[in-house]
Amino acid sequence: MIRARRTRDRPAGTATVSPRVGACAVYGSAASTALACVAVVGDRTAVTYALGLTAFWWLVPGVPLLLVALLRRRRVAAVVLVAPALTAALLCVPRPWQGGVADGGPVLRVATWNITAGAPARGVLRLADDTAPDVLVLQEVSARALRELAPLGVAYPHRHVSQHAWAAPWGVPSGTAVFSRHPVTGVRPVEGLPPAARPTDVVTLDVRGRRVDVLSVHLASPCLGCRFHPSDPGPAGGTGPAARLRSQEAARLADLARELHRGGAAVVVAGDINASDLNRPGWAFARAGLVDAYRAVAWGPGLTRGARPGLARIDVVEVAGLEPVGAWVGGRGESDHAPVIADLALPGAA
Repeated sequence: MIRARRTRDRPAGTATVSPRVGACAVYGSAASTALACVAVVGDRTAVTYALGLTAFWWLVPGVPLLLVALLRRRRVAAVVLVAPALTAALLCVPRPWQGGVADGGPVLRVATWNITAGAPARGVLRLADDTAPDVLVLQEVSARALRELAPLGVAYPHRHVSQHAWAAPWGVPSGTAVFSRHPVTGVRPVEGLPPAARPTDVVTLDVRGRRVDVLSVHLASPCLGCRFHPSDPGPAGGTGPAARLRSQEAARLADLARELHRGGAAVVVAGDINASDLNRPGWAFARAGLVDAYRAVAWGPGLTRGARPGLARIDVVEVAGLEPVGAWVGGRGESDHAPVIADLALPGAA
């Protein structure tokens, strides 16, 4: 006797959609919509800024879900998953097509780190011992940190420190610094930044006979959903004003880097830009022809902000006139950021 399983009445020829495939389609539609909002609205709202900042985490599920949709031959689900999956992949693979120079040269190792004002700076000493960078580019350098970094004077006899009036939200005055094994031949302030921006300087190095201009940058910090941060005399205020300030800072720094490079210098713009790949500041650097050293050669999302594995990649080494040949993210130590180390080929150096 053959038993037939009874099913609920439904029109002939109607195909069922499994909950798994339905979830793929719902996620793909939501993620694609979010990407469109980030592209159109930009960083002006707390939601779109945060979506751009944390894009890796909410996009990476698109890769396995796209595979599920393709295996089950669900075309609609696959179509809406293409954008999230492709974007997630681009946040994890090298992009050598973005630029660089054709010929090689001696390698200049640059490390950048927001060492977190108020935190112990001994991690910088470990970083210097472990990776031996030629140039250390630091942010949130307090008076205490400078005292703790005194032992670097032997290995890094040349340095420039820019202490300014800005205080971190926890109330510790801090600034930026460049420690170098190579001679500092000039320092000048960056002009044309918005009045509310944190100041920075162009530090000119003589690297084996080649001029290298280094900028240690710290763009406006976010204040998601708030109108004013009472502990920060910096001007950024709420999400929208902070986003506009970051975009203006990035545009000015990008234009300056392009001018310096056209003037014959190799240029390194490194530091904490408080923005990730889908936020606006990175777009300004890319339009100016700067190359993101980590994105050019490294695999993986390279997340630098927050406890491991990290929330976002907001610390960068952008270059012009140099070719990235290696890059990686170091350990966080006592900071809430991780350092980024980049090996850069320097054409034309002796």
